[in-house]
Amino acid sequence: MTNLLQLAMIKVDGSAQRMGEAIGASLATEIASMIDRRWTAASSYCELRGRGSIQEMISAGRACLDLLRDWDPAGWDEHVATAAAASVDAAELYAAANYSDMRDLVCLAPGEEGCTSLAIPPQASQDGAVLVGQTWDLHPLDVDSVVAVHRIPDIGPETWSVTIAGAPTLIGMNVHGVWTGTTNIKVQGGRPGIGYMSLLHRAIRCGDREEAASVIQHAPRCAAHTYLLADAGGAIELECTASTTRRRDVVEKPIVRTNHCFDAGHISQESELPTSSSVARFERASDLTSSGKFSVDAIRQVMSDRTDGVDSICRWEDDGELTATNACVIGVPAIRRLDACRGPADRGEWVTLPFSTGT
Repeated sequence: MTNLLQLAMIKVDGSAQRMGEAIGASLATEIASMIDRRWTAASSYCELRGRGSIQEMISAGRACLDLLRDWDPAGWDEHVATAAAASVDAAELYAAANYSDMRDLVCLAPGEEGCTSLAIPPQASQDGAVLVGQTWDLHPLDVDSVVAVHRIPDIGPETWSVTIAGAPTLIGMNVHGVWTGTTNIKVQGGRPGIGYMSLLHRAIRCGDREEAASVIQHAPRCAAHTYLLADAGGAIELECTASTTRRRDVVEKPIVRTNHCFDAGHISQESELPTSSSVARFERASDLTSSGKFSVDAIRQVMSDRTDGVDSICRWEDDGELTATNACVIGVPAIRRLDACRGPADRGEWVTLPFSTGT
């Protein structure tokens, strides 16, 4: 079945406030729809589990947004300006954009959502370059809100991010070739802190992977996630709870991540056993990256794999599950190449997101 999905793209420049205003004005309709869809999903999620509420999530978002103001003033300025231009409440937008963090903060419970990420070291790459990639899998209707945002700020590096309307960075790269990506894990100990998308939005403005990793490692994080940070020299993965971090470096062999912990201490705090989806995707991606020399096209093939049906790496909306692949992104930091598609890898229309300035 072929059903090509086009990736919407917008370009903004200037100060953080000006970029936020442009994002909010350009995507006002999409932002309102995104918030509505996420609250519909949250209502069902909380009702099924018998605890938590939308209002609790918004209150958590407000507390986290207050902390962002001092931790990343530029990120706060952009977010508040985005909300104002879109005529939505800033705390509500923050909570909806950082949905998985806010939900896990007020109603941590098992769930089937989750992404698949991978990093290929130079030894396993056809061109001897670091390669990174990620599928972004969440509620099937979120695909309607996927957008690529090209930022050219007055201060800081030019960036591209594939994200959701009204949200800061999710998966992306800056003009220095610094890559950011993330997958969700469910670990106890969430607290008011910096939401994962704000962490990524700050990390993508760093000069190299080590700086980006340090930003995330030392941040007052809200909840558990893994983070993949890369540049031309290598890749780092951080498995993070709200308060602890475990690091893996990509050295000689590819690394794969889905949605369960590897660190023994983190495993003991997980809210659930690894889901069948997380295990199947991890095993399949590990097998597919265990041999051979990889290219961008080869990573696309991994992302398109449907071997395991509804538990496959490539997740279709018509599987009837609560999760589908909303976007896929592949990066080659050494040449600042960023390829992306909206929707699953085998159905989306792949495009290359070009940088306009030098390093």
